[in-house]
Amino acid sequence: MNVPQLRAKSVDTNVRTNKSLMARLRSDTAGNTIAMAAAALVPLMGMVGGAVDASRYYMSQSRLQNACDSGALAARKAMGNDTFAAQHQTVAENFFDQNFTDGLFGTTNRTRTFTAGTDGEVIGTASAVLPVSLMQVFGFGDFAIDVSCTADINISNTDIMFVLDVTGSMNCPDDGSFCPNGNNGNVEAPNARIRGLRSAVLTFYDTVEASTSNSAQVRYGLLPYASNVNVGFEIPLEYLDNEVTIQSREPNFTTRSSFDVVSLTVDNVTNRSGENRNGFIRTSRFNNVRSSSACLAKPLPAAYTDRYLENTIRGSTVNITSNETNGTTNTITATATASFRRGAPVHRYNSRRRRCNVGHEIYDYTATGHFTQIAEVTTTSDFDNWTYKPVTYDVSDFAIGTIVETPTGRDGAMIENRFTGCIEEADTVAQATFDPVPNGAHDLDINLIPSNDAERWKVQLPLAAWRREINNNSTNYLPDLTHAGDERQPFYDCPRPVERLSEISREGLVDFLAPENGFDARSNTYHDIGMIWGARFISPNGIFAADNATAPNGDAIARHIVFMTDGILATNNETYGTYGIEWWDRRISGNGDQGTASSRHAERFQAACRAARQENISVWVVAFGTTLSQNLIDCATPGRAFAATDSADLADRFEEIAEKIAALRLTE
Repeated sequence: MNVPQLRAKSVDTNVRTNKSLMARLRSDTAGNTIAMAAAALVPLMGMVGGAVDASRYYMSQSRLQNACDSGALAARKAMGNDTFAAQHQTVAENFFDQNFTDGLFGTTNRTRTFTAGTDGEVIGTASAVLPVSLMQVFGFGDFAIDVSCTADINISNTDIMFVLDVTGSMNCPDDGSFCPNGNNGNVEAPNARIRGLRSAVLTFYDTVEASTSNSAQVRYGLLPYASNVNVGFEIPLEYLDNEVTIQSREPNFTTRSSFDVVSLTVDNVTNRSGENRNGFIRTSRFNNVRSSSACLAKPLPAAYTDRYLENTIRGSTVNITSNETNGTTNTITATATASFRRGAPVHRYNSRRRRCNVGHEIYDYTATGHFTQIAEVTTTSDFDNWTYKPVTYDVSDFAIGTIVETPTGRDGAMIENRFTGCIEEADTVAQATFDPVPNGAHDLDINLIPSNDAERWKVQLPLAAWRREINNNSTNYLPDLTHAGDERQPFYDCPRPVERLSEISREGLVDFLAPENGFDARSNTYHDIGMIWGARFISPNGIFAADNATAPNGDAIARHIVFMTDGILATNNETYGTYGIEWWDRRISGNGDQGTASSRHAERFQAACRAARQENISVWVVAFGTTLSQNLIDCATPGRAFAATDSADLADRFEEIAEKIAALRLTE
């Protein structure tokens, strides 16, 4: 068997092999898949490369935009007013850099610039270059990324009600140093908390006003509170009761009658006896009379007889009947034995002095006479003692300037009472819990519109209020107490009147906060009454709904209560406050106990806070120089309770709240 020998020829063999492969591919339809795949590879690479580079572009652009926004927001927030300075530029750049580091996503040529606009807005621009990756093979160049941003603070329609603690402890130093009597003797310390409060309120105002748009309505209200709130001048007259019953006193008098003799005649004098000479009574004197006969020639006075020697009939009185008053006359007649006198006219001559005296020689005697006497009645009421008890007074139209006189001055003297503006609350219920608020607790209805006396507010009469005790001691009596002593009047203080919501100017705010205008610190801490009335003045419902429900531009209104206190709730059951004098009136505790009253006032405070929040009112609470208690935390809208250690810290907290209310935002 012949086996052929093979010889290698590389060139020829390769040519043959390639030709053979191409020939086979041309003749084999299965080879079309490779051709198709090869043909599709180019656009597929373009699609993948485009998707990758597009994704990198949009990620870079989004991150660059976010960095620009954060820098602009940070700079605008750092600006206290519309002035943009170098430090604000630094703040903007730092925030930008934290969000877009140099070289992020492979970018190059990063730039960022921040400037201020004409109205205080912060304007930012940023750019970067993003190199392409796969798309380079298709001839694409690098991507240029440019973004811009603008940030401003711009507040919409907003109502802000300050409810401010002006109790005695606000006179104390803000650094917590020693404070005599807990109120510094009711004198502001040089670094008093109330001074820090005045400054903090102005800081708040400046912060909000710097961010208010021209089209928005921003109103402020201010309610100082302590043991009372001065709101009465803002309450429509029809919602004030015409009567008020307070712990007072009534004088007790004894009526006494006396009389003055108008005339007295005596006739039928008989039975004269026991005549005795009783001296000489001169009626005239003549000097330089040269002889006795000349003296005898002088005229004599008339003789008189039966002259009665007493002013009234002995043993007789005028009978006074109950219907007789001053000026009534009574006539009585009587026959009685009495002392009488007669006078015989005589001359008496003194030759040595040449003086002539003319008069009566007097003789007294006893006789029986018939008397007719006319007397005028005089009645007097003499003060005896007091009855200390609840007294109801008519106070119709008292709030419009009418003076109410009460007989509560010394020995029952009338004193003039003028309206202070502080009021007693509507009727309430003396119980321990107020969730839900019970029927009858009208005082806790922040939208109360009174329709009967139980719901109406009552005026206060501090000059007519008295404690019920004996000899000014600590023993207090519940029943009516009658005795003569002048006891003590309860402690009373009425803060300066409320400022209702209005577009107040800064000058108006400074004027309101001035100590010479009554913004000072006194009395005890009743959080509940402050929150109740703060909510009433800002609520879109209730007696002030006409002012609060809508804004002139028709947009929605954001409502905020800023509640500031420097202490825990501290009541006193012998202070004359919004609920009377608790030891005797017992409207809160039910038994006069101060501890019970305090705990119930705390629960009532929570009820008022809930009522405010339910009206979609944001409640901000600041504890100044004191512990941020759970009671205060629970009052606030969640996350809106703050503590401030001193005046500087208080200003910072107020500014922080103002910035949050002012709604810092991106405008582009």
